Amino acid sequence: MRLRVAPSTRAGAPSVILLKAVSDSRLRAAVAGAVLAFRLPSLLEPQWYSDDGFFSAVAWASSKGVTLYAGIFDNSPPMIYWLYRLLFLFGGRANHAVVQVAAAVAVVTATMLTLEIGRRLGMTTRQVALAALLTGLALSLPTLDGDVVNVEVAALPFFLAALLLSRSSRAWGPFAAGALLAVALATRPSYALDGLAMAVPLLTAPDRVRRFLMTAAGGASVALLVALALAIEGSLPAYLNLVLPADRAYLIWANGGSSFPVLARLTVFGAISVAAFMRARTPAGRLLAIWLPASLAGASLTPRGFTHYGHEAIPPLALGIAMLASAIRPRLLGSAAAAVALLISVELLLFLPAQQNAAMEGTRAPDPFARAFPYRDLPAYYGNWFLYVTGIESREHYEASFPGFVHDSAEVRFIEAHGLDGDRVLVLGDRPWVYVRSGHLPAGRFLATNTAFWRVPTAPAELRRTLEQGCAAIVLYDSGPGDWHNSLRAGGYREVTGALPPAYLLDKDNAVSYCNG
Repeated sequence: MRLRVAPSTRAGAPSVILLKAVSDSRLRAAVAGAVLAFRLPSLLEPQWYSDDGFFSAVAWASSKGVTLYAGIFDNSPPMIYWLYRLLFLFGGRANHAVVQVAAAVAVVTATMLTLEIGRRLGMTTRQVALAALLTGLALSLPTLDGDVVNVEVAALPFFLAALLLSRSSRAWGPFAAGALLAVALATRPSYALDGLAMAVPLLTAPDRVRRFLMTAAGGASVALLVALALAIEGSLPAYLNLVLPADRAYLIWANGGSSFPVLARLTVFGAISVAAFMRARTPAGRLLAIWLPASLAGASLTPRGFTHYGHEAIPPLALGIAMLASAIRPRLLGSAAAAVALLISVELLLFLPAQQNAAMEGTRAPDPFARAFPYRDLPAYYGNWFLYVTGIESREHYEASFPGFVHDSAEVRFIEAHGLDGDRVLVLGDRPWVYVRSGHLPAGRFLATNTAFWRVPTAPAELRRTLEQGCAAIVLYDSGPGDWHNSLRAGGYREVTGALPPAYLLDKDNAVSYCNG
């Protein structure tokens, strides 16, 4: 009878360990390289995406001395604006590739962390490789807003690192996990639900009390630092009294004017999580039993169909689907089936909660496929990039393929033709890039008359005062919503004949006052 000798007892055990380390390094390099290659077209995108424009406009204005939230309003937590200010120090305002490279770094980091989490859960090499590739490619797909920066993808690496460190045996691991989770929450608060998954490694360890307290201490430390930073720059009162109530109002509004739909979803996901946890028998099963429903709940808190909401749930979906797909033979078929299953899962995540809201409220759900780049347009997206990088297509023609870029460019040219240095401008609509690209600060606190604007009860009256007091030298009446014509007349504005969109210049001789501060 032949005896099987454990690798650790063989004379060549160090060689086996070395070979495994080399193999792991090659796997990581191959996965990272594949994701980076897939993201190459995104690195050359112009400044076009609306949310990206809001982050940029707020960060740029605050770098000019305008107080965050109090002087310029957007309803995201502060970390995303601080990140953009950092990127602008490296030239991100003038060269958008800096921002796009940061997005690529965030996605590749999330991909590698997903791989490492799979490793810690005892998944096979094929399973973790497939899960990591699915994560990186899905987070890079333009149809799912993977080509741009948003708060979900910015927060994701911090949360995944927190989850990974919550399993660490090092003394500082739980503290670092709590600190990183707090950074994620200061970027995208819905990760508080994902953070429930950290309870699995934290509370099943022998020294569970110490680990839990260390995690709480790490989170509290970062939360205190964030609050202190907001207080120092004079933003804390406005964040507490303006942004947080507006976010709560946005949550209720996005769920049809009631908290019942979101509470119903949380109850269903909670019940699924408890049932799955009770049946789980492996570390991977127990973690995913909590993490996957929690991430789905977090991604569907405000079910408006925006595809970047789905980013939050992609890593746990990819891990679970990769484990299931590993049983399919041949392997290539299993990988293809896993990719299709992930896309279908994300689409259902975007579709079903919105349908639930519509059914409960008796309204019509938003179009689930109203995307900047629908699946049918992906060949054109990559084709335009290829034609540009090969010199067949001009930069101007390439940039014109991005929604809103030509429109923004026309508005910027109008401001440059009619504005003076130091003039404040105002765009009635949803065009935040106009401020950044023209180099003119907004005349009022509100960058746009979008859905976030209408969740602030005092916003319409404040905007009317801004117009009636002549605080903007130039007003572009892009889309409203709302009727601001009476306020424009009261402020002494005259319409420019033939301007598209309608544009108004301040008649300084007849204006009530001229705010140029």
